[in-house]
Amino acid sequence: MGLSKKVNIVQIISERRERLRDEIVREVPLTILVNEKELVTLQCSPHNLEYLTIGFLLSEGIIGKGAEIEYMNLNKKGWYIRVGLRGDFSIDKYLSGRRIISSGCSGIVTFYRDIDARRCVPLQDETEYSCQKISSLMRQFQQSSLTFKHTGGVHSCALCSQEGMEIFTEDIGRHNAMDKIFGECFVKGISIQDKFILTSGRVSSEILIKAVKQKVPIIASHSAPTDLAVGLAEKLNLTLIGFVRGCRMNIYTNNYRVI
Repeated sequence: MGLSKKVNIVQIISERRERLRDEIVREVPLTILVNEKELVTLQCSPHNLEYLTIGFLLSEGIIGKGAEIEYMNLNKKGWYIRVGLRGDFSIDKYLSGRRIISSGCSGIVTFYRDIDARRCVPLQDETEYSCQKISSLMRQFQQSSLTFKHTGGVHSCALCSQEGMEIFTEDIGRHNAMDKIFGECFVKGISIQDKFILTSGRVSSEILIKAVKQKVPIIASHSAPTDLAVGLAEKLNLTLIGFVRGCRMNIYTNNYRVI
C-alpha cells in the first residue's frame, strides 16, 4: 500500500468551480499487542510499521532494558502487530498508574509522565556541527519528501551525520516519524552517537524526551519548539534548534555544539 491515494474533489478558485482528482495521504490504525495484550493503537502512515513499533517500544522504555523481542508479526488486513517479549516485563505493571496525554498530531498516544523527564540523564556528547552543514542538510531534507510535495499531509524526520542524511522517513505523525528512525537504527545496528535529528514539525516535550532517551545530542527543526521542550533541553544538555530556514536558525539551548 502506498502512502497516498487519489480522490475526487471539487476545487473552488474565486468563482470558478472545477472537479479534479487530488492526492491525499493514507492513514491506518496500527494496534500493538505485546505478549498478546493490547498496548496501544497508533494512527500512522502504512509503511515501515515494524520500525515504528520497535521505535515506540524503545521510546517507552519497554525494550532495551530487561526485555528482548522474541517475535514480531504484522497483519496488514486487521492492522495489528503482535510482539512477543522475553525477559523481565509485565504489561499490566507497565500500564498501571500511567495517564495518557499528548500534543501529537494524528491522534498519536504517548504514555508521557513527568517522571519520564526526571529519569532522563543529561547528555555528555560533545558533538559539533557547523551552522552551514545544518542549513545545507535542512535544504536537502525539505526536498526529500515527495509525499509532502504531492499531499502536504506528512511530517518528515531524518538522522544526519557529517557525511549527510543516513535515514529519512515520513509519517502523518511527527512522533511516528521519529520513532521510525529509532526503530530502524535498532534493527540495523546503526549508532546514533555523533549524529543529529532533523524534523519538519514542532518540537514538543514528548519529542525532546524521545531524543534524549536515545542519546541524540542535537535536534534541528524547520518549525518551533515549546517552552517545556526548551526547558528540558537546557536541563538535559541537548542542543535544540528551531526555524532552520535558508541561512537562519534559532539556537535555543547549548549553542556550543553549533560552530
